[in-house]
Amino acid sequence: MKKIVLLLASVLLLVTNANAFDVRLLANNKEANSRLLSTDDLSNIQQWVHQHRLEEAELKVRALKVLEETMNEEEKIDTTCEVGLVARLTNKARSQDVLGPDEELYTFLLFLRKNNMIDDIFLKLLKDSTNVRLDLINRVNARLPFVRPNGTGMENGLDIKKLYEPFQTWPDDIKTCTLDTYFNMVVKLTWKTAKERDAKVQKLNYHAYRQGVINLAIYNKLESLRNRGVLEWPLTFKRYVDIVNNAKDKLTKSAETSTTHTFSEKYVSRKERLTQRGRLFKNFNSTQIMMLAQIIERTAKRMDAKQVSLNWQYTEDPQGETEVYIFSPMEQYRAAVKMLRKEMGEVMRSEAFKNTGLEYDDLIAAAYETGFIKSEELDYVLKFEDFWNPQNPKWKTYASFAFSLAGTATFYLPPPWNIIGAVALVLTQSKVMNVGNQPDPDDNWNVII
Repeated sequence: MKKIVLLLASVLLLVTNANAFDVRLLANNKEANSRLLSTDDLSNIQQWVHQHRLEEAELKVRALKVLEETMNEEEKIDTTCEVGLVARLTNKARSQDVLGPDEELYTFLLFLRKNNMIDDIFLKLLKDSTNVRLDLINRVNARLPFVRPNGTGMENGLDIKKLYEPFQTWPDDIKTCTLDTYFNMVVKLTWKTAKERDAKVQKLNYHAYRQGVINLAIYNKLESLRNRGVLEWPLTFKRYVDIVNNAKDKLTKSAETSTTHTFSEKYVSRKERLTQRGRLFKNFNSTQIMMLAQIIERTAKRMDAKQVSLNWQYTEDPQGETEVYIFSPMEQYRAAVKMLRKEMGEVMRSEAFKNTGLEYDDLIAAAYETGFIKSEELDYVLKFEDFWNPQNPKWKTYASFAFSLAGTATFYLPPPWNIIGAVALVLTQSKVMNVGNQPDPDDNWNVII
């Protein structure tokens, strides 16, 4: 036990180096469960650890060091390429005697997730990148498949030699990034659907090879990128690191080390297997996430304000006749509702959030990611029986929750009730808005403000 403590202490000293990437930022403290770890995965991890030449405690320490060294190296590279990231991670793991054959890499990634050194989002990105990297190595000499070349496979005015010029020398994923180069090539084409785009790229690759513009090895590599669907990846490594560095737990002084709630793991798109947290990372950068979280932060402050009032000044003289109306607790709550909807509308109309498909749940996800909301607060709100009772009309659910927060029940809520109230308010707004994102006719907004 003493040995384990000393080893972990040495890691903490290592990762708190001011000049190094803080590897603790990668640690999972947002997802109570993993959607990417199956029972077979857990069994394989256990077997791998049992058969490993290192003891499990030492393996964890070295795994953390591998992550830190890899991330520090990525920080020095402007392109931050996914394929290069996996190559560097593999090399670092071998240098630390963590990895042997390439086949162990998947199990190592699962080991990192099982021990909460990384989260599901980073695990998926690493697994997808690993698949691409291995394809680029193993499928270089694959036989040319038969492709039915309808037409020329080319668009009018398209210079096929110029289009494929960046791939004459394959990107090294240090100075030039494979995926970036591929994206830049495909964006020069026109298409209506993803299926049409893939068919077009397939024909172009075939004709480029047949015309001698690219050789068989490059053709097979390009087809690997197409078959792996890299254009549909929801997230880039650069976006992930941006959010982890600049938004994750930035609105809390004491971040949770583990979480109990599954809100962030709920699927918002089963077709894409995209979770609520995954949607947040896909659609918003760190600045946008902070802006969304601060909407809830301001809402919480408004709900917990000691006094809210309306002031009328009847004359131009500042010392002249005035009237002050002090809001009741319920009026204060309803005013907070109005301000929330106003801010949400302004954000949705702004250029910064154009075409993001912003929803009320994104506010909760952002506040959760930044640490302003804790899992226990989400637990409390989502266990409120009346809120989810399908037999209650929406207006009654809303009024019941408002009274619990602004009425006498306030005294029985755990502190800080203002944050819980803000979470409830946002979730209520999500509940009473229909698919068209218009105010629900059952909801009564006849309030004083």
